[in-house]
Amino acid sequence: MTKTIGAAGFIGIAVEETSGTYQAPTKFFPIMSESLSWTQNTNWRRVIRGTTDVIGAVPGNGNVEGDIESELLTDVLPYMLLAARGTLTKDGVAAPFVYTFTPTHGALAPNTLSITIVRGEEAFGYVGCNVSSMTFGVDNDMATVSYSILGTAEQSVTPPATPTYGDDVPFGAGTWSIEIPTETQIFDADNFSLEINDNGEVQYRLKNVLGAQFIKFGERDVQLTLDRDFEDRDEYDIFKELTAQSVSVGLNESANNQVKFSVVAAIIDAYAVNLSSVGDLVRSSTTYVGTHGSGDGAYEVAITSAEDVTLPVAE
Repeated sequence: MTKTIGAAGFIGIAVEETSGTYQAPTKFFPIMSESLSWTQNTNWRRVIRGTTDVIGAVPGNGNVEGDIESELLTDVLPYMLLAARGTLTKDGVAAPFVYTFTPTHGALAPNTLSITIVRGEEAFGYVGCNVSSMTFGVDNDMATVSYSILGTAEQSVTPPATPTYGDDVPFGAGTWSIEIPTETQIFDADNFSLEINDNGEVQYRLKNVLGAQFIKFGERDVQLTLDRDFEDRDEYDIFKELTAQSVSVGLNESANNQVKFSVVAAIIDAYAVNLSSVGDLVRSSTTYVGTHGSGDGAYEVAITSAEDVTLPVAE
């Protein structure tokens, strides 16, 4: 038996040509952790037959679920957005390319991913995968992201050859621009979280193979939180008046490495400012809810990257 540690593992993804049919990875990227697994809903037989024990098991359906935690990388984000509920467009014939993601409102995402994870000496192939929710945040001034995945099935696959990785680097200190409202930069925030949750649900159907049939999306929740130095009542009064405003969070590392998140009509849901102790700064914590704006939805993501992503042809 060969023992290994996490450093030997890796992850790769591919946009599926046919949803649920495995494709070998075409894009590899570094991650901080992952928790993808096959969840099986076994029917345990506990019937009246002269025994108090379980007498056997009957297969129930199952699905793939879990999270992928990583640095926020612009050469990876477009691929993940292709499997989220929205539309990704691409501008430019040479690097840098500009990708724009706008949310849509149907029951399905336009594409699915095959996600390959090598753990130890074994490879796991997760198919029919969608990004159900995304949480963008910050860790020691570095931008991070957590992708919550739902998929239809898992299979044993041949481990890919040695992966190759892109040259994009994470966003760190000195690359942030937070604007409230958009076009007015603030300099007093030190914590940020943007959660986009499309409330994916696994859908089973009666068929001749195990696994989910597809992933259905439901109501969308968009929530942005910021911690700031408290200097005046301006945002507090906006909170009391339920005034909508555009909030943007931009990151700029180079001409080929940028991303901007825009919550187009953010309304403050909670605003807290308190005295915590004698020596602490007076801070505020603000939670915004993204509402449907004048465009396509509650938010937009714009990405500038040297990565040349081939967008699937719409059917």
